[in-house]
Amino acid sequence: MRAGNYWPTPDQELLLRASLLPGPAAAEAWSELRPRFDLDDRDAGSQRLFPLLYRNLRRQGIDDPWQPKLKEMYLHTWSRNHMLFHHAGLLLDQLAGAGIPTLLLKGAALVHTYYNGDLGLRPMGDLDLAVPTPRATQAAEVLRRAGWAARYTITPSFLRIKHAGVFERGGGRDCDLHWHVFEECCRPGDDDDLWQAATEIEFLGRRTRVLSPSDQLVHVCAHGAKWADEPGIRWVADAMLVLATGPIDWPRVLEQARRRRYVIRMRETLGYLRTRMSAPVPESVLDTLAATPVSRLERFEARVLHREHRLLGQFLLYWCHHRRAHDGGALSAALTFPEYLQHAWGFATLRNVPAGVLARAARRIGRAFR
Repeated sequence: MRAGNYWPTPDQELLLRASLLPGPAAAEAWSELRPRFDLDDRDAGSQRLFPLLYRNLRRQGIDDPWQPKLKEMYLHTWSRNHMLFHHAGLLLDQLAGAGIPTLLLKGAALVHTYYNGDLGLRPMGDLDLAVPTPRATQAAEVLRRAGWAARYTITPSFLRIKHAGVFERGGGRDCDLHWHVFEECCRPGDDDDLWQAATEIEFLGRRTRVLSPSDQLVHVCAHGAKWADEPGIRWVADAMLVLATGPIDWPRVLEQARRRRYVIRMRETLGYLRTRMSAPVPESVLDTLAATPVSRLERFEARVLHREHRLLGQFLLYWCHHRRAHDGGALSAALTFPEYLQHAWGFATLRNVPAGVLARAARRIGRAFR
């Protein structure tokens, strides 16, 4: 369970507790962490928690010499997010003008709904916005006309096998346009129930949607439980705030975990939140997840997500995604996998795939040796 670096280290756990928990629990965690705490010598994942730490120390009446610098980080986050929210509002206007429904995801949705709209509390790297799958091509054209350039060509095959595409506009402004909410769930109809349960909100005077609290919890945990270069411990903070705000429909969480084959991820993440962060996760939910059968593919996928694969890179994840979407057996999936890679990598023909595999392997080997 502790292979992936999305699990907090002991010091990161103390930082999370000092940033999130009320009263004596926060003060005790900060008292234990403070003697070896240095703002200038912290990993990027921990730095993303500093605005929350600033707010919670103030809430608990804890005066500390680091407070002025923590406040600077809070204000920097506020300024950056204010700019991103401004561009999100413009995109919502443009998509609404084309009659395209929208669903805010990740940072913008979490800040607006679970961080009480406080733009300084949660750093965001980009915008994440979903549209219904059949409207993806039209939405991509709306973004293009608004000055956003697609990093990859949005072809019909790309739309079929991927869940999102990155659009850039310079100045550090990126937007991930989603036509599927979950990276692993890209089959027709995979998002229908998410849209049906979504909550309508007002975002900067515009009408849009966010995931229901139950689906948001699944999204945070499933997306967070993946190895990444930058420790992804922020999922703990996001999940804690979703749980605190709720309400959580636990039967729906269990059904989503089973249907989307996230049983292992949800069992481990919810178990961590309950045992290490005192989160209000019912023990019966963990018991049900522990008793739920999981497929060989889900077990293999969990092992892939738990650690870095320096030589194979994303190759194993591509295989998992292909197997999830493929209706046939393993042999049939193996025979069609090169075509999947062709479309995933944006190659014009299947003949480009072997060279693409070798080039990516060479880059991974070079990085591994360095």
